[in-house]
Amino acid sequence: MQKNSVVFELTNGEIRVFDFSVSSFWKPGHSSAKVKYDRIPIPTGIIEQGTVRDKNSLIDILLTYRSRNSGKYQKVYLAISLQQGFIQAYTLPWLPKRDRTSALSLLVDEEISIARSDLLYDYLVISEEKHKNLKVLLGAARRSLLEHYVFIFGQAGFTITEVDFGFSILGQALGFEAKEDALYLQGESGSLQLVLFRGIVPENIRTLSPWPAKNELGQLTLNLGSAEDEREISLSAQVEVWENEINRILLYYRTQYQDLNLKSLVWTGNYAAEKLARRLADSVQSLTVKQAGLRDIPDPWQKVIEDSPGCGEVAVGYALRILTRRPGLNLWRQPTSEQKVQRTYLRLAFLVVFLLIIQILIGVSLSHMAMPLQQEVNQLSSQGLKVDEQNNSQEALATAWNKVSVHSEEIGERLAEVYGLAETGLNIEQVVFKQDILSVRGSAIGSKSVQTTIRDLRFLGWEELALTSYKVTEPDNVEFALSAKYGRSRREETLLSLP
Repeated sequence: MQKNSVVFELTNGEIRVFDFSVSSFWKPGHSSAKVKYDRIPIPTGIIEQGTVRDKNSLIDILLTYRSRNSGKYQKVYLAISLQQGFIQAYTLPWLPKRDRTSALSLLVDEEISIARSDLLYDYLVISEEKHKNLKVLLGAARRSLLEHYVFIFGQAGFTITEVDFGFSILGQALGFEAKEDALYLQGESGSLQLVLFRGIVPENIRTLSPWPAKNELGQLTLNLGSAEDEREISLSAQVEVWENEINRILLYYRTQYQDLNLKSLVWTGNYAAEKLARRLADSVQSLTVKQAGLRDIPDPWQKVIEDSPGCGEVAVGYALRILTRRPGLNLWRQPTSEQKVQRTYLRLAFLVVFLLIIQILIGVSLSHMAMPLQQEVNQLSSQGLKVDEQNNSQEALATAWNKVSVHSEEIGERLAEVYGLAETGLNIEQVVFKQDILSVRGSAIGSKSVQTTIRDLRFLGWEELALTSYKVTEPDNVEFALSAKYGRSRREETLLSLP
């Protein structure tokens, strides 16, 4: 599956864009055959010394390019100038991977004067000998500067994923050996950049003065036969000036770097750079001169470099590093990691809220579903209570009926005996037997008749006798009511006690 990516190289005078595609399952030899390289000129004053002076104009330029290239990019990479950055190689005692980040953080505090709150940095392990030493490339830039770049490109619809220095990319792309020192010449219209590479590390960068104006050439341009001869003499004069300047710089390098091992001179760009390289090779015998070239790149990519000498190496080299998945500096790594962590926490928060909402909805749904069931349960429960009460009442009635039916003859005899207590002076008006309780209401002449009645009832076997009502209506006339509990008569006890 092919996914489009794009590399932007931002310089003071132009934006260089390399559009390519990367396979998700890349293997050596695979590449993007369909590539596009554009050079977008930037008017003078918009970018100076690597700093954007007019962001609105730059955004408009990028928006114009975006409108002409409306494809969706998976990743966007940015190569910036080293003028506002820091890059340096350090040899440290060997450290395990888990301790390197903290150790490099201390090194950054010591070596870089930028406040930590306004600093973004990254490091690349160049080489290591286990338990001996560790050589790292440290790159840093101001956070405010990078955020400004990222904001501008974001306004134009390009979300930056990685940022690196152009010369850091170039050092890797040109394939310099670890212990090799090389002088790199890049000729552009009217100027020359001189870079000392120590391995892949751009150690020293200089920009030599632009082409002299015509009137500054003096007698060199007088009485010439043609404009072509005039340009050739002008070029020769400029090359001679640059050659002398570079010889002085090389002398300075040899005094500053005691271990300098300068063996090669690599040039790219215009004819002036090539001519200067040849003259330096003649004057410095130990130098091997060669034209800059990227190693192991696809033919369509090579054509981009051939069509734009001195301009396409950085963008194509960056894309090659991405394609081959080689490690490199990424000054935007920390903000990207922070954004990933924030997105992870936001996703977790949304997931928790989503699950909570789902739980609430399920609870409400189950509650609505359970309401009719609960009402039915309550209704059945009340009906069940009524049924239980009816059953208990029926059981009580059945028990009472059983007692009555079992002892009906005996109870009848007992009640007859109670009625038989009536005598002269005692009138029994009502006898009621209910649930083993006897109620007797009557009247008597004098209280002794009432006492005699109570004693006789005890003899007949009634228990727990109680006088529930006693009323004297006339001097010798008494109305009374008695209650008693069904029991065994003295006669029955006597019969049961016989042998």
